[in-house]
Amino acid sequence: MFNEPTLHLGALKFGQVINKTIRFKNTGDVPFKIFHLQGGCVCTEPTDWSRGEVAPGEMGFITFIFDTNKASVQKAYASSIELYGNVAGDMMLYEIEADIIN
Repeated sequence: MFNEPTLHLGALKFGQVINKTIRFKNTGDVPFKIFHLQGGCVCTEPTDWSRGEVAPGEMGFITFIFDTNKASVQKAYASSIELYGNVAGDMMLYEIEADIIN
């Protein structure tokens, strides 16, 4: 679905808040529907996404806020977005990584 298994945000200064939109392609044979999204930690908050079904071969999106104020200052800080929908196992994890610096 996603071009890369992990989204690398690069170096972010502690206190920085970014809005990010990721796009994905439905590579399956049936329409894909997101039922629920949640951040893997308090620093990651999904704010918008493709609300209807995403047909096979079509593109969808997820927009989220990444708030470094709620993260730790460290290299390769890891978070994620949990996607609940009509996928195998009902949940898919999309990894997010950033280097949080002072």
